[in-house]
Amino acid sequence: MSGAVAAHAAYNGSGTQGLAVTNKIHDDDGDVMSVFWNKNDTTRQLLYGSSIIEIPAGGGSGTNAVGTSSNVIFDVNNDIDCLGDLILKIVYTRTDGNPANGAAVDNQRLATAISRVEVLVGTQIWQTFEHADLMALAATELSSGSFADYSFQTSGGVDQYNQFVNGRLSTGTRTSCTAFIPLKMFTKTLTPMLENFAEQTESGYLMGAAPHQQVKIKVYTDGTNFNTNTVPGTGTLSLNLYAKNQVMCNEEREQMKAMPMGLPKRIKMTQNSSKSVVGTPDNLDLDLDHFSLYGSHIIISVPAVGSAGIEVLNKSTVELLLNSSSFSGKLPLGLLKMTGPSMGLFTNEYGATGGVGETGTYVFPLASRAYGGSSVPLNRFDNIRLKIHWGAYDTSSSTLFDGGGGRVNITCVGETTALYKGGAASLAMY
Repeated sequence: MSGAVAAHAAYNGSGTQGLAVTNKIHDDDGDVMSVFWNKNDTTRQLLYGSSIIEIPAGGGSGTNAVGTSSNVIFDVNNDIDCLGDLILKIVYTRTDGNPANGAAVDNQRLATAISRVEVLVGTQIWQTFEHADLMALAATELSSGSFADYSFQTSGGVDQYNQFVNGRLSTGTRTSCTAFIPLKMFTKTLTPMLENFAEQTESGYLMGAAPHQQVKIKVYTDGTNFNTNTVPGTGTLSLNLYAKNQVMCNEEREQMKAMPMGLPKRIKMTQNSSKSVVGTPDNLDLDLDHFSLYGSHIIISVPAVGSAGIEVLNKSTVELLLNSSSFSGKLPLGLLKMTGPSMGLFTNEYGATGGVGETGTYVFPLASRAYGGSSVPLNRFDNIRLKIHWGAYDTSSSTLFDGGGGRVNITCVGETTALYKGGAASLAMY
């Protein structure tokens, strides 16, 4: 008997197999589906097109010297109907002399040059994307392979000719390095890339439904933070922005604009909070009352620790209190390294020394699945507190955190609703 007919030979209409399949076709069996010809072969989508384009810079101070802070304003093209994924190109060019051994670009140092990204719709700032949010979403929404490439690029691994190099810069041999940084803002990118035709969806900002408003992306650089002892002292930073450009068919675009009650659509959003820590930190009590999203999860980013500190972090606990009621009780940080994959997320880390990440990334779940229906509307709670209790550690050692301290960053990730009506868009509700 061929293995392909084993299921047929064993079928008698009973048991779990009998509940799952049938070998009869009846007119009243509306829930019976063929795997060979089904909705993926009969579903039709409204026609649309997609491409990656460059967003032109329309303002700001442009290329700036390392050691100073600056900004660049990018004007999003009006002929885009849906603004999807954004990718920022950053180039550091060295302009100083020729030291004997050059200088290395430290782990993910190019990414630290971006301090903030703002999305302006009309005259309003819709989204503020802090540097910590950029790093947290890259760590949780990029696959391990993509994150490794992202870390390689932001650590100076690609030169001006797009060649892979060792991350060292010296005049006369190598004078610049390039990185492409994903800005995971409005677009949810967690659906399976090989999903079936009938399950495909696109998310993003619907510019086609709000043609009367100009969209701008304002990127702030922090050349001062970038300028450390591990990076050459003088040079310039330049930026380019690329975006997924999606164009609808005329019929769909006109229908969206003509809806009398407007078109409500959920869009991805983040909110940020942070607090300083020192080498031997006290327990942290973070006030998150300003969080108002339909929250899916909270990303906790902890500064780098020494190899002995990893065990301490795994023993540390986190508790979320909503109106003074504990959401999940006290959860170990070590457990929160495992909760990301259960939601369809990742918990990537990158570090070149001893396998220790530059930033520890932990996912505190508010929902069963990322951006799922079990998310929590945080605007319904007057009091939101996150308490971190550091595990016991040997106080005779120098510090828990490498470098003596840093900031614990909290990134709330979820959705809000935009209302497209009368050719304009507004944030309708949280």
